[in-house]
Amino acid sequence: MRKINKVGFIYLTPTSGEFQITDDLGYDIQRRPQLGFQYLCSILKKRGIETDILDQSVSFFNFDWLLEKIKEYDMIGFYCSDCQEAKVKTFCKRIKENLDIPILVGGPSTMKNPSFLDYQCDMVVHGEGEITIQEIVDYYEGRKEIEKIKGISYKKDNQIITADPQKIIENLDELPFPDRSKVDIKYYYDYLLFGMKVPYVTMIASRGCVNRCTYCTSPRIWGHRYRRRGVDNVLAEVDEVVEKYNVKYISFQDDMFGLTNDWIEDFCKKLIKRPYKLNWMVILHPFSMRKDTEKILGLMRKAGCNTLSFGLQSSHPTILKNINRHQSEPEQLERIISIANKLGFVTAVGYIFGLPGDTKETIETTIDYSLDCGSLLASYYKLSILRGSDIDLDYKDKKLTNLTDEEIMAFAVKATKKFYSRPKIILRAGYIIAKNPRWFVKVLSKGLPSILARIGFIRTKE
Repeated sequence: MRKINKVGFIYLTPTSGEFQITDDLGYDIQRRPQLGFQYLCSILKKRGIETDILDQSVSFFNFDWLLEKIKEYDMIGFYCSDCQEAKVKTFCKRIKENLDIPILVGGPSTMKNPSFLDYQCDMVVHGEGEITIQEIVDYYEGRKEIEKIKGISYKKDNQIITADPQKIIENLDELPFPDRSKVDIKYYYDYLLFGMKVPYVTMIASRGCVNRCTYCTSPRIWGHRYRRRGVDNVLAEVDEVVEKYNVKYISFQDDMFGLTNDWIEDFCKKLIKRPYKLNWMVILHPFSMRKDTEKILGLMRKAGCNTLSFGLQSSHPTILKNINRHQSEPEQLERIISIANKLGFVTAVGYIFGLPGDTKETIETTIDYSLDCGSLLASYYKLSILRGSDIDLDYKDKKLTNLTDEEIMAFAVKATKKFYSRPKIILRAGYIIAKNPRWFVKVLSKGLPSILARIGFIRTKE
């Protein structure tokens, strides 16, 4: 038994460049706050437990520095996505060789993956962490048996035990707002967003997604459910970040913002009445707002939303079917983009190459679509098989495509150069830059080469 007085949450920068077109990670132009850690800090604060967030993307630290810092804590937790797995495992093992401290690992890479336990991690947390972190504290302080903790994996008698899933949080309004005081928000920004202003924060109005895309882990992370906060609860958090931090830009990280027109309409009408002005961006689905599209988008624009991001992934009907997407999505997306462009939104669409069944012909079809659909921005990615996704589970011994990784990456770079070299895109980008000169100056000061690297025009490493 040990008293948990202080907990350190640790974010390590990824070491794998597999998840993007270029090798440069671009923290000079895009650095997002660790929202999940901020929620956990708020949860533990209510229990009188001090917390820190050590974010390597904000202030680089090496292992020796971290080892000394960890001596301040009674427990530590690592965030881990697939591109951080090797680094997190190495740190866990080396820490335990030097210190006797409970180590937790959570995040997307822990789905169906308790292997961190073989690297001296004490518990792997699966899915939502707000309830589980409290049960873990109760265990270490002697109030709960480890066998009664849900949502974790651990070792007993050298055997890996995976507990039943943790119950999901039905009412998200019951959660405290994220504790954004742990790292100065001035260190966070996303200059890949046209017109982005600082101070900037990320936020979520919902958890989960109604779709079941085969390449995505969201359904398993969030319990195969879509849960949405109340409009007033979200706006109270918006009020807080504006009043406490003078926030000018919010990036909503929901898998699908709002979902229904009535929620979005209520949110926008109430936000418009606020005494402050701010800009924000959202992620939408091609099937978002199939009714009253112009009305709802018009309200969003009036309320300060300036960027709409969509993930289409492919325009080829066979590939869409293979990833559990609807074949009419490309047509619907073109309709939304056309309306959004007229209202002055920046529209961005993401595509994935190397999906199950992809060929040179299907990828060329998607590239042609991306050039014609009307979006201002486009991102092209090589498929990364996320641990715990349907593709990961269903294709372990099967070949996704006959294309090589090199061919897929070549298509991504080719598409990017083709998209951004077109005169109409250059002219539209120039118009936006002219309307947002301060943003463009910031982009230049943060590093234009990194942006060009991110969109495939240059490489930062060989």
